[in-house]
Amino acid sequence: FPVERAAPFLNVESRDRFESEEKFVGKMLSFARSEMNQLVEKQEAAAKTWYGEHDLPYKNEQERKGDADEKKPPRHVGLSHVEAGMLKVRRQDEWIWERRLERFQPLVQSVFSTRGMPKRSQNARKLRAFTVFRDEEPQIDSFILTGGSLEAPGAKVFPGVLSAVSLRARKEGAPHLLTDDVSGRRTALADWIANPRNPLTVRSIVNRIWQYHFGSGLATNSNNFGAKGGKPTHPALLDYLSRRFLKSGWSIKTLHREIVLSDAYQRSVVPVGAENLAVVDPENMLLSHFRRRRLTAEEIRDSLLAVSGELVHSDGGIPVFPEMNMEVALQPRMIQFSLAPAYQPSECRDDRSRRTIYTYHCRGLADPFLELFNQPNPNESCELRDDASVTPQALTLLNSQFMTGRAVALADQLMRKSASTTEAIQKAFQQILARNAVDAEISQLETFFEAAVRSHGVADFEHPVYPTEITRSLVEEISGLPFEYCEILPKFSEYEADRKVKDLSLEGRALADVCLLLMNTNEFLFVD
Repeated sequence: FPVERAAPFLNVESRDRFESEEKFVGKMLSFARSEMNQLVEKQEAAAKTWYGEHDLPYKNEQERKGDADEKKPPRHVGLSHVEAGMLKVRRQDEWIWERRLERFQPLVQSVFSTRGMPKRSQNARKLRAFTVFRDEEPQIDSFILTGGSLEAPGAKVFPGVLSAVSLRARKEGAPHLLTDDVSGRRTALADWIANPRNPLTVRSIVNRIWQYHFGSGLATNSNNFGAKGGKPTHPALLDYLSRRFLKSGWSIKTLHREIVLSDAYQRSVVPVGAENLAVVDPENMLLSHFRRRRLTAEEIRDSLLAVSGELVHSDGGIPVFPEMNMEVALQPRMIQFSLAPAYQPSECRDDRSRRTIYTYHCRGLADPFLELFNQPNPNESCELRDDASVTPQALTLLNSQFMTGRAVALADQLMRKSASTTEAIQKAFQQILARNAVDAEISQLETFFEAAVRSHGVADFEHPVYPTEITRSLVEEISGLPFEYCEILPKFSEYEADRKVKDLSLEGRALADVCLLLMNTNEFLFVD
């Protein structure tokens, strides 16, 4: 069973921002508890009155749960339907923020053997390790569930490995069965998977790494590697790389080096004899030229932060919360009995500018910018990223708040470092495209710059107003009546906003348009 166990922090682990984030979570928890306690006090005051009227000793809400209906007050006694609904919300909020407060504790995710497991799970909702055990050993039987129903067990089954693979799991007995003891099954499975003679493991790893570099695996179905998946286009090459991988001691770094130093990887994206190739190998399965690719969603975001000079290089620590579209961030998200807390970005600008790998990923709320550029769904296994190009991507690159913010940040820097428009445009080319602009490009962009100055002269911009609280609306489950409640957004009270278009001069705004244009070029967004 998966559990969380207490374990001390390692010296190499970063604890940056623990204090500020813990303070924020504590503030949200205190607010939820305060609102909940007010309702509980009103409910329990009415409960005491009810017990007095019925000549019964008072019992609190927990103590009276198992009593007969005639011996306890009605549920949510003394509360209106609005207050009853709000109490459910506040209790759910309290649990959510209590759970998030535990993120700052040194806990490690591990597994727990069922040996001596109690009959009733303890702290199952929090995945805590058991503290009370029973003496007898449990007998765990597994069945094929008829129709997927727990109440309809079918044939009994035993732990084992893939019978289609020729590698035996043990020397004696049924070749593909593992031990049915309580302990030792995971170790036996791991030994079988990592066995050098296992024909699937090494080839599957090599195939995925090849796919990472070339956009397509030697065998196309990475999640269905084997007889039912796509056949390898170069089986001898797959076997060769697999043997080299084993010989290097399963070194992924060595495998990367061998691939990127190969002729196939270093080929141009421009094919030789394109007309003939369109007939002979239209899908480029024979790797006659390199496949051009767009940057991934994470690479686009990190590259934009890097060229704008905002990317913060720091390792580890708890996740950061980048700014996202406000309508998406504050939209209601249903969870059991309630709504999930609103997404609140990190107050500090530097925190929001860290690499995407350190950002918080909410399963029920994807960042619309990253999602639009095909960031995989965290709820599913991703065989291969989709690289489709659609119209909303172009509109987002031109108009989104994130893109505008990066262009403004870069333009602000260039205006302070440049003595002329030509110099600023040249530096923009160097910063964004890592090359100097040719005379024709300078001339075109100077004309564009002058037109942008005139356009911004009649445009009007306002600073965004960040809310410090929002009103939510829900329907109370029992009565079916609607009610509203308040949710606080304390991070916006001390929010360090990015520089906006309004903060720049007319020339700065025009230069931001130039930067935005260069950030939209294929030269920036694609890898040749």
